[in-house]
Amino acid sequence: MQPMQPEAQEIPYFDEAKEALALGVRNKIYKVVEGAPGLHFREIQRRTNLAIGSLQYHLEYLQKKHLLRAEREGKFVRYYAIRAPDLGADTQLMNLLRQQSIRRIALFLLTRKRASNAAIAAAIGVSPSTASWHIDKLIKTNIVAKKRRGRKCSFYLVEPDRVRNLILNYRKSFLDELVDGFAEIWDQMEVANAAKESARARKK
Repeated sequence: MQPMQPEAQEIPYFDEAKEALALGVRNKIYKVVEGAPGLHFREIQRRTNLAIGSLQYHLEYLQKKHLLRAEREGKFVRYYAIRAPDLGADTQLMNLLRQQSIRRIALFLLTRKRASNAAIAAAIGVSPSTASWHIDKLIKTNIVAKKRRGRKCSFYLVEPDRVRNLILNYRKSFLDELVDGFAEIWDQMEVANAAKESARARKK
């Protein structure tokens, strides 16, 4: 007679992510980064109101558990939630839009076909040299292009729809009144355009 084999013991499914986020403070950090991809350390600290040492520890822990990833962008380290939708090619654009001056340049250029350096500087409230420095970054990343007519130069967004969609999709994450105002105007335009299309359809 064959000896009875012991019944296989079921190993309960163990979700490391669930354990990592069980701690309230860690879950808070994760939710902030998940909802606002591309935030840098200081902005996460401002939104979570945590001490520097505590935040640093928990960010490193969440990275070890493969819940967050860090990406260096210039002098900043920006954070993204791994389980959130991947921004893919828009990651670099998001990194730039997290910078207030660059975001305001993008919003300004979304409201007109093109603008000069002087007009951009006046619109966002910086010196022409500072505006030029930000514009150069946008040109190097192929987000803005330059058009020259004689001695005059103007600048425009290479893919305005892409920039607009990213801003609108993450509008709440910027905590920026200008973004909110732009989104409100865009929503109103969408409603008006839908009404016009509906009226045309009824006339056919």
